[in-house]
Amino acid sequence: MNTSTLTTDLKDYFNRLKLQESYASIVLGAIVVIILGLLIANYFTKGSGQIGTGISTTNKETQQIAPPNRIYKVAAGDSLSKISDKVYGDMQYWPVLARANNIANPDVIYVDAQLTVPPKADALKIHEQMTMASYHVQNGDTLFVIAQKAYGDGSRWMEIATANNVGYLPNGNPLIFSGSNLTIPR
Repeated sequence: MNTSTLTTDLKDYFNRLKLQESYASIVLGAIVVIILGLLIANYFTKGSGQIGTGISTTNKETQQIAPPNRIYKVAAGDSLSKISDKVYGDMQYWPVLARANNIANPDVIYVDAQLTVPPKADALKIHEQMTMASYHVQNGDTLFVIAQKAYGDGSRWMEIATANNVGYLPNGNPLIFSGSNLTIPR
């Protein structure tokens, strides 16, 4: 049955009930909205029947989204860069391990200490934030928020203000503009 025949049949049916054509349009529109809603819900649940599981039904072993943090037990001869190479396959993520575990001196880690290892996706984001050299100011940003993103410590906002020679409002608040670029000192 094609759609024009279905539409014609529905119109005839509603005309027999002496309803106006606008009611038929409303009913048809509601049916379309319901069908679209079901399709969208099915897309987001991926047919698993569970929302937010983070696991696709096609390959549950390899497609986890946001896996939990792992714990790594430090062995003799380990360094943060060696651990980074073991867990991420790249030595450059050692600062992420230092930040995730609040290690002030990355040259000093102790045997049998347990380190939290963030998932690789999170490590990539953290590393990008830690190594950024400039920042594009978004609407609603403050220097505190930018310092929090760049350093993980909002109280370091004065370093950014000094490096960019920002102006100050009469009340003492720093003045930055949405759309401008700020240098982030390292």
